[in-house]
Amino acid sequence: MVAMPTSFAWQVQLPWSPRSRQRRKIATQLDSHSDVGVPVGGIGAGAISRGINGGFTRWTIKAGQVHYVDQPENGFAFWQTGMQARSLRSANGKDDSSWHHDASGSYAALFPKAWHSYHDGPVTLTIEQMTPVSPGLEDDCDLPVGMFRAHLHNTGEVTAEAAVMLSFNNLVGWFDGFNGIGLPGGVAGQSNRVVSQDDLTGVLMEQATAGPLDEGQGQMMVAARVTDDVEITICPAFDMRREGVDLWRKFTHDGRIAAVGGDWVTGGGFSEFPAAHPCAALSVRTELEPGEKHTADFVLVWDLPVIRFGQGRRHLRHYTSRWGSDGHNAERIAAHALAEADNWSSAIDRFHAETSDRLNLPPEATALAINELYFLSDGLSVWTAPGDDTPAHFGVIECPDYPLYNTLDLWVYAASALANTFPRLALLVTRNYAREAPNGDSEMRFHLRSTERFTRQKSGMLPHDLGAPNADPFIRANDYVYQDSSRWKDLNAMFVLCAWRDIRLQPGLATEFHEPITSAMTALAAFDRDGDGLIENDGFPDQTFDNIPMEGVSSYCGGLWLAALRAAAKIAEMAGDTGSARQWQDMSERGEPAFESALWNGSFFRLDTKGAFSEAIFAEQLFGPATARMLDLGDTVDPQKARRALSAIFLNNFVDAGKGRGALAVTSPVHSSSLYAPKGEEGLQWDEILIGFNYSLAAALRTYGMEKECQTLLSALALELGNERGLHFRTPAAIVPGQPQFRAQMNMRPMGIWALADAAAYRNG
Repeated sequence: MVAMPTSFAWQVQLPWSPRSRQRRKIATQLDSHSDVGVPVGGIGAGAISRGINGGFTRWTIKAGQVHYVDQPENGFAFWQTGMQARSLRSANGKDDSSWHHDASGSYAALFPKAWHSYHDGPVTLTIEQMTPVSPGLEDDCDLPVGMFRAHLHNTGEVTAEAAVMLSFNNLVGWFDGFNGIGLPGGVAGQSNRVVSQDDLTGVLMEQATAGPLDEGQGQMMVAARVTDDVEITICPAFDMRREGVDLWRKFTHDGRIAAVGGDWVTGGGFSEFPAAHPCAALSVRTELEPGEKHTADFVLVWDLPVIRFGQGRRHLRHYTSRWGSDGHNAERIAAHALAEADNWSSAIDRFHAETSDRLNLPPEATALAINELYFLSDGLSVWTAPGDDTPAHFGVIECPDYPLYNTLDLWVYAASALANTFPRLALLVTRNYAREAPNGDSEMRFHLRSTERFTRQKSGMLPHDLGAPNADPFIRANDYVYQDSSRWKDLNAMFVLCAWRDIRLQPGLATEFHEPITSAMTALAAFDRDGDGLIENDGFPDQTFDNIPMEGVSSYCGGLWLAALRAAAKIAEMAGDTGSARQWQDMSERGEPAFESALWNGSFFRLDTKGAFSEAIFAEQLFGPATARMLDLGDTVDPQKARRALSAIFLNNFVDAGKGRGALAVTSPVHSSSLYAPKGEEGLQWDEILIGFNYSLAAALRTYGMEKECQTLLSALALELGNERGLHFRTPAAIVPGQPQFRAQMNMRPMGIWALADAAAYRNG
C-alpha cells in the first residue's frame, strides 16, 4: 500500500514560495533561505535538508557550520511511458537547461518524514523520505543516512513503464572548514565505483587520503534495493557541466542510464574553470499493470566519522561506536538502512500517532510541535562517541548567528523536547553542566558591548553555554561575551530545574547531582540581599532577556528561583541531606508570599520592583510557576492570580499588541503596545514576537486550564511561521508583528513547544 502523508502533516502545493521572508536588518545575519524542508541525517551525524521544491539545499555536515548549496544534479528524476521526463525540483538559475526541471505537485512534512507527490500522467509518484530519528529507534537514531521510498501507482487503464532516478555528487572532502565548502580548484582524489550485494546495488563515493582521516573525509554512497521486478541501471560518475546532457538523453529515452565515459579521479582545476564533480546516478525501472503499485527504495549515506572544532580538538561521531571509525562503512550502513526501512517507517508512524494523542491539539499545532524536532538533526547537533576515559557529549547550537552549544537559558526550554523523546541525551547535557558548576576560569574576555573585560567563568555560577564550535566546546565552557553572564540570576536556577527533570525519570540521579545543585543554589542565594527568600536583579540585563534590564525582585528570575527552591529541597531529601532540604524549604516558604506581595498588582505580576519598566506586562512572567506546576513541584503562586495574569497577557500582548499573530514580549498596560521600544540593537526583544517564549506561554495557558487561549495562540503561530512567512524548519528567535522581518533563524528555544506535552500530562493527572 502506498504510504501517504499523515492527516495532520503540514502540506503545501508545489512549486512553493512564502509570502514574506525578510530578515531583520540588525546585522548581516545568516539566511538559509525558505526552500528548506525536513532534513535527513541522524542525531549528531550532520544533516542535509531536502527543500520543499525538491533540491538538497541546506547542509549542516560540517560541525558548527551551516551552508546553503543547491546543486542541480543532487535530486530525483521521473520518467514514464509517453510523458516527458522530469527532474523533480525547481530550476535555481544555475541548472543545465537540458534537464527538464518541474517540481509541480505537493509537499507534506512531519518530522522525520516528508512526502513529495507528483501526479502528472497515469503513473503517480510519491517520494517518502525519512531518517530513524524517533523514539523506539534509539540504536539507529545517530546514523548518517537518508531513506527515500519511491511509491509508484499506475492509475491508468493500460500497462505502463516508469523509472525513478537518484543522482548525487561525491562530496567527500568538502565539509572540512568554517569558511565555505569545497575549494575553487576542486577537491582532489575523488572517485566513484559500483558495488553490489544480493539485496542492493549502488555507487560508493570516496576520496584518496594521504594521512589520518580528517573531518569531511570517509565515504558516501547512493544505493537501491534489488528486487525481482525492477531493473537497475547505473552511471558511476558523470560531470554535470560536461556530461549532464548525455546522461539526461539516455534517461529520457527509456528511463535507463549508463556510464557516459570511463573511470576517472578528480585532480586540479582553476577558479575560472571549475573542476569536474563526479556525480553518481542510479535509475530503478519497473513495469506496472493498471492499478498496480510498486515501491522502490533508495538510500543516501555519508560515513564521515570525524568532528574537528576550531581549536583543533577531534571527536568521533556517536554512530562510530557501533559501526566503526575508519570511514569505510557506507556500504554496510546502506545495507542496514534498506533492510530496516519497514521497521523505521512503522516506528515513526507510531510515534506520530502517539504524539498526536498526547498533545491533543489542533492538527496545525500538532504538526508544529513535531516539526520543531527537526533541530535534533539539523541544529548543528553533535553527539560524540565516548572514549576510554572521556564521556559522550551531546550538543545543539543556540543558532548559527549566536553559535554556542547548549546555551543554558535556551536549553531549559528545549530540554522538554529531549525529555519527551530522547531523555538520555538530555541527561548528557545536565551532566556536562554539573561538571562545570564548581569550575572557575580566570581567563579575561572582551565585552562585546563595551571596552570592558571580565573573567570567563566564576566558580559556583553556571556557564551560559558549553562552548563555541570555533573554539573547544564541551571542554572549555562559556564563550558568550555579549554580557557578563557570571552575574546572571537565572542560569543556576535553570540548571537545577533541568537536573530535576532528569531525576524525575531516574530518581537514583539525585545523589549524583546533589553536590553541584547545592553549589549552584548556595551561589544564587547570595543575591537574596534582604533575607526575604527572594533573589534580586541588579538593573542590567542579567538574565536571558539580554536587552531588557531588570532590577529588584523580578517575576522572571524570582519565579525561576522559587521553582528551583522546591526542586532543590526535593533533591536534597532524596539524597539524604535533610539539612539542605530544610534550608531550601524554609527559603521557599518565605519567598513565595514575598513574591506575590512584591509583584502582584491586582491584574498581573509586574516585570520587577525597582526598574524603569516595572509596570510592563511581561509575556514570560509565569515561566517559573508554570514550570514548577508541570514538573510536579506544586504551586508557587496562587493559581487564580496566575490565570488572571495570563488573561492580561493574552489580551494585551497577543490580541492587541501582537495583532493576533503572536504575543509581544513586553507591553504597556496603558497602550497595549511595545513599551518604550528602544532603537537599534537595544530595541531587540522589546517589539518582537519571541517564538520560543510564545510556545512557553502556550504551555503555561494549558497548565492553568486556559485551553482555548492556548490553542488560539498556537494556531496563529502555525499560520504565521508556515505558509505566511516560510520559516518552517528554520524557526527564528523572533518575528516582528505585522512586518516581514525575522531574527536569528534556526533557533534552539522553539523546541520548547514540547512543554505542551508536559502541560497535557499535568492536566490529565
